[in-house]
Amino acid sequence: MHPIYVTLGNIPIWRRNKLDAKQLLGYLPILTAAKKDLVREVFHKSLRHLLEPIISLKDGVDLLVNNENFWFYPRVSTIIADWPEAASFCLVYKSSNSNLPCHFCLVKKNDLANTDLSSDDIILRTHDEMCKHLESHTQTSVCIESVPNFFWELP
Repeated sequence: MHPIYVTLGNIPIWRRNKLDAKQLLGYLPILTAAKKDLVREVFHKSLRHLLEPIISLKDGVDLLVNNENFWFYPRVSTIIADWPEAASFCLVYKSSNSNLPCHFCLVKKNDLANTDLSSDDIILRTHDEMCKHLESHTQTSVCIESVPNFFWELP
């Protein structure tokens, strides 16, 4: 089981790794199956279930801190993950040998170390770009899995 913790983004650095600075939200199952799309779907549906309260608070909520009310917008802003976990969250092909192994951009693996690339040569893996490929059934051309990504629904 993968533990999922939540914390606030404005906690001072010296306190971030203390036990009272984060809260265990739940666990994601670790599944192995012959049908990898099933594993990916269960992963993203489990995330949806765990994070549904954040989605339902998209317009904000009153938060009482030291007897003072603050209007608060809960958001998922950062996910800390290693390479395979990041691939699971992003739904990109897990192999570093794929044609487009980067989770952030659509640069071919042979060009990853090319320092002569201009910003015009780099297409970012944005929500809109990846949705276009999924909707037009060209997801294999950009090395993403054919499973809807839960994070595309977040505010």
